[in-house]
Amino acid sequence: MDKDSKSGFGGATGNGVIAVLLVAVGVLFVREVPLETMRMPATDPRLELHHAMQDIDARLWQDPFGAVSRGRAEARKNDAARARGDDARRTAKLMEEIRSRRPVEILAVMLPGGPYSENVESRRRARYAVLAGLNASRFSPVDTEHLGYFFGPSPPEPPAASMEPIPYEWFEPALDARQRPDGLDAHVLVVWLQSEAFGSEPLRRITDLARLFPQAGVSWRILGPNGSDGLKAMIDEVAARTFRSEALVWPMRFYSPYATVPDRVLLRGVVPDGSILSLSEFFSRRGVALVRTIGNDARLADDLVKELGLRGLDARALHDGEDYSDACPRAAGEERKKESKKPSKEKTSPHSHIAVVAEWDTLYGRSLRREFRPTRHEAGFCVERFHYVRGLDGQMPRSDGGASAPEDGRKPTQVEKEAVHRKDGTFIERAEGQSQFDYLRRLAVQMREQDRRLRRTSADGKGLRAIGVLGSDVHDKLLVLQALRPEFPSAIFFTTDLDARFLHPREQAWTRNVVVASSFGFTLADRVQMGTPPFRDGYQTSTFLSTRIALDDARRPSEPLTQVTISNWLVPSRIFEIGRTTAFGFHGQADNDAAASEGTRCKPREWIRCDNIHPPASPRYPAMNWAAASLIACTLALALWARAFPFRRRVEGAPARGLGPVPSGKAVLARGAAVAAVFLLLLLVLLAFAAHWQLLAEQLTRDGKPLLFLEGISLWPTEAIRLITLLLCMYLLCRGWAALTDNFDEITSEFELSPARQELIAEQRKAEAKMPLWRKIAQVFSMRFVPPRTRTSHAAPGLPIEALDFWKRYVVQDRLAARVLRTATYTAISLFLIWLVVQSVGEERFVPQRGDLSLAVHDALRGPVLIAICFLIFFVVDATAFCVGFVRGLRGQTVSWPEPTLNLFRWRTGIPRTHLDGWIDLQFIALRTRCVTRLIYYPFIVISLFLLSRSAVFDHWTLSMSTLLLSVGGAVVALGCAVALRMAAEGSRRHAIEQVEDALMRANAQTPTRAAAATPEQLQRLKERIEHLQMGAFAPFWQQPLVKAVLLPFATLGGSTLLDYLALADI
Repeated sequence: MDKDSKSGFGGATGNGVIAVLLVAVGVLFVREVPLETMRMPATDPRLELHHAMQDIDARLWQDPFGAVSRGRAEARKNDAARARGDDARRTAKLMEEIRSRRPVEILAVMLPGGPYSENVESRRRARYAVLAGLNASRFSPVDTEHLGYFFGPSPPEPPAASMEPIPYEWFEPALDARQRPDGLDAHVLVVWLQSEAFGSEPLRRITDLARLFPQAGVSWRILGPNGSDGLKAMIDEVAARTFRSEALVWPMRFYSPYATVPDRVLLRGVVPDGSILSLSEFFSRRGVALVRTIGNDARLADDLVKELGLRGLDARALHDGEDYSDACPRAAGEERKKESKKPSKEKTSPHSHIAVVAEWDTLYGRSLRREFRPTRHEAGFCVERFHYVRGLDGQMPRSDGGASAPEDGRKPTQVEKEAVHRKDGTFIERAEGQSQFDYLRRLAVQMREQDRRLRRTSADGKGLRAIGVLGSDVHDKLLVLQALRPEFPSAIFFTTDLDARFLHPREQAWTRNVVVASSFGFTLADRVQMGTPPFRDGYQTSTFLSTRIALDDARRPSEPLTQVTISNWLVPSRIFEIGRTTAFGFHGQADNDAAASEGTRCKPREWIRCDNIHPPASPRYPAMNWAAASLIACTLALALWARAFPFRRRVEGAPARGLGPVPSGKAVLARGAAVAAVFLLLLLVLLAFAAHWQLLAEQLTRDGKPLLFLEGISLWPTEAIRLITLLLCMYLLCRGWAALTDNFDEITSEFELSPARQELIAEQRKAEAKMPLWRKIAQVFSMRFVPPRTRTSHAAPGLPIEALDFWKRYVVQDRLAARVLRTATYTAISLFLIWLVVQSVGEERFVPQRGDLSLAVHDALRGPVLIAICFLIFFVVDATAFCVGFVRGLRGQTVSWPEPTLNLFRWRTGIPRTHLDGWIDLQFIALRTRCVTRLIYYPFIVISLFLLSRSAVFDHWTLSMSTLLLSVGGAVVALGCAVALRMAAEGSRRHAIEQVEDALMRANAQTPTRAAAATPEQLQRLKERIEHLQMGAFAPFWQQPLVKAVLLPFATLGGSTLLDYLALADI
């Protein structure tokens, strides 16, 4: 058995080693485990007696409307008459509390009052953010476990059970803040309002509510309206001729943390077209104080256009005299008449095409989808619009206010069965019922058809380059992404408003690499955040900031924060890319930038004077200190030095094998000094690289992708792997040629072929001196192009002329120049065929670039890597195919070996020379193929690395047609040659066995006439040795390097896919 087939690692099997590695990975890289609580469930009856007005059980993070609704329902259930009487007295008691606690700041927060799950979650998030803002402003709750409620303006009769209560809770200055001279001594009453109750004439309704508390020393600060529709209603009310600002007799100031529709859209039809009046100024002129504490959609769209431009899309502004219909004609496959006088410019549109999928049942969705079009002053894209309606999952509220019930009155068990059936891959949504999933399926088909039309008719020959999913409901956006992402694997998906639900492992398949533009991230700067945990979405951050601004304005009522200051904080928008574990922020200076904190330092108490309230951008590259750099450099140098030992031993051992002259002492010293100088220089280069790491990393990542390896948002790991692949191809080529040369030298020495080899080389040089160039090139591919007169005219001792011609062909075609020429020819032909196939299929190229540098680096490596991989593949293919031809040719020679070789094997075996040709052939084949079969690893190693570089583990990569053709085609060709070599070797074995069997039959049929004849026992023993030969190509199939090599690409694809699935378990 070949020694290479034996298991290493002290006899441990490959499966055992893999199991150990998996256990080690599980131990070392499991980062998170599910959080669990040991709290016992509350099963005992309530024993608490509460006599204060805040008597509704509620945690500080609970939905205030749901908590009050459940508390009232329980009170009515226990004693309905007492509950009604208590409701009638609550408003008056609250008025008494306000009177006793003056001065009072009333913080009214408008929340969505809908019964849907997204409304409940919005209320939870808003309450958490408001209370976190109060805590950061040094206010603490009077009662941390209860809410109160009262009723708003009502008819003369007592409040009916159908009236909606208004939850509230009291806050007071924290103990450590009461003694501060800049502190706010007033109590804060937080009132939770349903925005639907203020849907029309919101100012009049909020004024009617304020009339319930006419006491002096009360001021109102309102966080609202809740959404752009409510803000538009407020604008319409103020713009009406009947509006009188004098009706606002109490101090009121509005803070809008949710509405994002641009000012010009909201004021359209209210102010003259072309007016630069801001919304804050519009309200101020009418006696209403309002500031917007969140960026508008126009700013988000502008920043998204710039971001998509960095990612390879062409965004242009309109030319003078050009309108949108001329710049972006509809790609409907029809000829349309154009009224412009510039037909040449109309036929070719430089704008990229994008799709915008938005909800049409909100002002937010209807306005945002128009913001990506180009104008004469702003760049944009050709936009294809698609729409959907909110509530795609068909979820409906239950009549009792609980979770959604199964549609059509089905039992829960049926829903569970349907959920199980949905996971088996055969479930298709029916086009009926409350669920809207079937609309998404048809929408995806419609968009795919539009993409094909654009590829045929657009000027750039490209389809939908990017797809925007814009909506106010995150669950709807996730469903749209889930439906569209498989249909457009190479498109860039983008959206607005950062949400932590994008990062959930179960959503990673369709949210990874989504570009998000948001006014806020999950946190603000530390001086503003004040230790509050990161929020769940950007709206929570906006609500937190609005609360802090409102309370700071209460401390300085004469100089409130202006809209200009807030707007400056919000420029530019925050751009994120959803990674495997985090939303990577691009805008702003990185956290590991030394200048990140310069110019933005300010005291936490004076945070409103800060130039920037956002945290630093995400670190774009890992930090490296001197110790780590030195360790990496020394490790690499040591590894390269270790690889030099085999070459040094090979060079030093060549004279001992008779393959070269013996070098002098000075030559040995000079060679050693040169090697040492090279490695010393390499070490210095690595150290210099480490010393300038930060500068280099800054250049690579500025306006580009970060240097992160497993976050799934960086193409730099891909480029690093490709550079390693390129260097590895060069190394493997040198190693392969050295291995073939050493192997042939070893065979020459062992078979005593040196004299015959030298004679053949000398004869071939003489013959080539008389050949024209075209015949020299032609004989590299086939000896048929060599004319008979140049062939050997005399034979070496013991070899016929045919055998010498056979060996001459082997020597000629085995030279390095011949191998390089053949390999280069095959490489050029294969690359040309791959190019033809890719062009015929019409595949659109996609590179997840960000900035010109990343694309330039990718393009610079792409060609050399493809050429190097192809060259290595066909180098191994040529070596294998050449060996196949030699094995087959050797089988047809009757006498193939010179006298010294035959005498050597006769002395080793004791068998006459007439029976040794077959055995010597097999020994030569075994030794030669032991080297050649190991080369089969090389193509599969680089193919595996090439596939790994295109893995989605690193970035938004997909397997392109050229990648598949190169990988599959190269693997198939190499595999076919390896199988052919195995079959040729086995054919030679069968031929040798037949020869021995014939000789054995003749030996058994007659008595040996001379003592030198082979005995039947000798021939039988020779046959057994031939049958049990297991070296090189004769090894069993499962021990062949071929089998292990074929598994490498599958292990690579499976391993990269496994990394994606491990993200589901946070491993």
